[in-house]
Amino acid sequence: MKTSLALGVMTIVACQPQNSRSGDSPAQTAVDTLRGTLVLEGSVPYEIAAVRTSTGRVVIDSAQPEILRLSQLDLWLRGRRTAPDHFVVEAYRVRTANGARAWDGTLRSGPGGLFIELEDGSTHPIRGAPANLAQLSGARIWITENADGSVREYGQL
Repeated sequence: MKTSLALGVMTIVACQPQNSRSGDSPAQTAVDTLRGTLVLEGSVPYEIAAVRTSTGRVVIDSAQPEILRLSQLDLWLRGRRTAPDHFVVEAYRVRTANGARAWDGTLRSGPGGLFIELEDGSTHPIRGAPANLAQLSGARIWITENADGSVREYGQL
């Protein structure tokens, strides 16, 4: 009888979902998205990366150096929550910079000049680019444009 009971308990424990055994809640392992402005709080070397959203502030856990360079930009982030106000980033896109729509993708050069290859495979032409922008060909960048379509701001990701 003891053997049957022990075997039954082991079966129940073994059949639980992985996150139940490790102590993680579904909220910690589910993919989530977040949109807001990245801010750096505190001072070097103890800066904290946080995103100000329409509903509050969310701390970015284990922020990678490339994320820290995006301070004051409006971002879309994909990752997972580790707590209601904490988030681990797995992927990101720059959405706007200083109120202007941003294009985020890989800089390419072709017969027609420079263009950005977007994540979905489509392209966006770049007009009026500074001469040094061509040096970043093949790199992931973001740009914003003036009303005439010329490059307003850009950054390497």
